[in-house]
Amino acid sequence: MHMAWLKDVPDEEMPAELKDTVAGQEKHYGAVLNSTRQGAHAPHVQLGTAEMSKAFARSRKTPKRLAHLLNLRVGAIVGCPF
Repeated sequence: MHMAWLKDVPDEEMPAELKDTVAGQEKHYGAVLNSTRQGAHAPHVQLGTAEMSKAFARSRKTPKRLAHLLNLRVGAIVGCPF
């Protein structure tokens, strides 16, 4: 198993800039995603990455079905458990 080089940022140390992101993830997933806990070390980078992902999703250049398949494939490659 691969261990992260950085420790996850705990709830009580989560930067204020990520408040909306954290609230949205807790509502949608029931928890804060590990990628956000890692990205919280550099909140402006985390926010920029999130905006880039949203822009790709809004561009609709990739068919929705293919995007879901790509997410599954990438998850399988990196060992995502779900």
